[in-house]
Amino acid sequence: MAKLHQKTSPTKQGFSLIEIVVALVILSTSILVIYNLISSTSSSVFKLDDYYHSKEVANNRIALIHTVEKPKQVSNRSGYMNMGGKEWLWEEKFKTLESGELIRYEIFIKPKDSNEYSYRSEGYLINE
Repeated sequence: MAKLHQKTSPTKQGFSLIEIVVALVILSTSILVIYNLISSTSSSVFKLDDYYHSKEVANNRIALIHTVEKPKQVSNRSGYMNMGGKEWLWEEKFKTLESGELIRYEIFIKPKDSNEYSYRSEGYLINE
C-alpha cells in the first residue's frame, strides 16, 4: 500500500498584532462615542431641570402678582425662592404703558450662584 503524504499546514494560534490593534481602535472609538452620548444627555437633563424649575418660579411670581402682591407703584423688585432643592433669584420690572391702562411686567429668573438668566417671562396687568 502506498502511503499518502498529506501536506500539513501550519496551525494558527491566536490573533495577529494587526488584528488586536484594529480591535482596540474599534473598542476605544465605541467607548468614546458612548461616553460623549451619556455626557451630553446628562448635561441636557440638568439644563432641562433648571429650565423647568425656573419656569415654575416665574409662574409662582405671576400668580402672586395677579393676586396678593399687585404692584402699588411702578418699580423693580427682587427676591429669592426655593424650588427643586435650589435657591432662585427672581427680578421683576414694571412699566406703565402710555395709555395708563396697563402695566407691563417682566420677570427674570436665574439660579442664585449663576450670572446667566435661565428663564424670562413678560405680561400685562390692568392698572387699577
